[in-house]
Amino acid sequence: MSDVPQHWQELTGPSNWFRVSFPPQWTSEEREGAVALRPPESQAFLAINTIWIERSTTRSAPGLKEIIAQFPRSRNVQSLTGGALDHLIDCQRGQACLEPRLGWWKELFRPPLWRCWTMWEFRSENLCVVVTLLHDGERDNDLESLARMILGTLQIPNQPADPPEVFAERALRLARQKFPLLDCELGGDFQLRMGSSRLNLQNFYRSYLRSPEHFEKIVLPALTTVVQIQEWGEAQTEPPLDAVRSRIMPMLYPYEAWQKQFPEFIGSPWIGGLAILYVVDETNAYWYVRESLLEKWELTQDELHDIAIENLQEYFLKQPMEMAVAANEDETPSMLMPATADSYNSSRLLSHAFQGKLREFVGGDLVIGVPGRDFFVAVSMKADVMIDHIRERVREDYVHTDHPLTDRLLLISADGVSELHDE
Repeated sequence: MSDVPQHWQELTGPSNWFRVSFPPQWTSEEREGAVALRPPESQAFLAINTIWIERSTTRSAPGLKEIIAQFPRSRNVQSLTGGALDHLIDCQRGQACLEPRLGWWKELFRPPLWRCWTMWEFRSENLCVVVTLLHDGERDNDLESLARMILGTLQIPNQPADPPEVFAERALRLARQKFPLLDCELGGDFQLRMGSSRLNLQNFYRSYLRSPEHFEKIVLPALTTVVQIQEWGEAQTEPPLDAVRSRIMPMLYPYEAWQKQFPEFIGSPWIGGLAILYVVDETNAYWYVRESLLEKWELTQDELHDIAIENLQEYFLKQPMEMAVAANEDETPSMLMPATADSYNSSRLLSHAFQGKLREFVGGDLVIGVPGRDFFVAVSMKADVMIDHIRERVREDYVHTDHPLTDRLLLISADGVSELHDE
């Protein structure tokens, strides 16, 4: 990989199959898994397509010759060396007419539009990446050189991660292998059903994308926990309130995921596409409070919320949250975030006392990003130059973090917490 100019933007492909950097003047868009990079004020584009070939199939990924054959017409096709690019196996260029062939007499009045193209094919294990540069007119050598610079930043892993559907099938096979007495099946919404329990695979898949070589290390502990919970008796699944009262905690959760996947969990809408749910904290895990349990405890939801917030404040009294702080030139704090990850870091934003401490610390209102459960970032409204940067980082972290919450920004003011809307 060549050195990347510091001011270039970085883009990550589906399933972390590639990373590539490109000039800040260029724009990117994604459609059906394909990525297109476009230079400013131009009809040209650099398209990046990914193809996954399953291990169980006998078919192979189409080569460049098969792809070129899909053009209605092509001419002047040449094979190129392509340069010293990792995982590159083929490079060709030529011209193509993308419109269907007209009758010869019609083409007398409307000659075909020929476009110049260059294609690069990369392979790594089951992954095929095809990059296509396409533009009108004569071949643009400056644009081709810039495209090669962009490809010089392309990173393709030696061990690409499985796509979601393959990951789910592997998780199912592992569950059946390790726990043959349980009835295991894949369900909708990326879930694995084990006996009477459902396991959402999304967070484990996010962890797996960062370390594809540790598939079993990531998935097996979750499967084991599900099995252990199913062995609990009524004392564990339907405990009396006194047994768990001090361990009830609030937990932020994406609203749509709650409504769609776990409507039996007690909760209420919050802001920014989030909901407040409630969990019982165990030694190495937690479980969500169901509506049926709230009825057994004879509690209202407001009473449950008060208990959870009180426990949350007690939790951080016993283990204070250390903050990393960035300051302005006048040494007033402008940005702060938790120094270490914790399952209840983002939930602490529900505490009015904590909101007040944050405002007091920076001397005014704050913009808050909560991309995931374990982490948040707070920026003083006075540091307005940082807000756009934080907005982009939150969107990026939301895509890649475990236990994602929201890519929207929140505002803490004297009136409490609200969603920050773009002006």
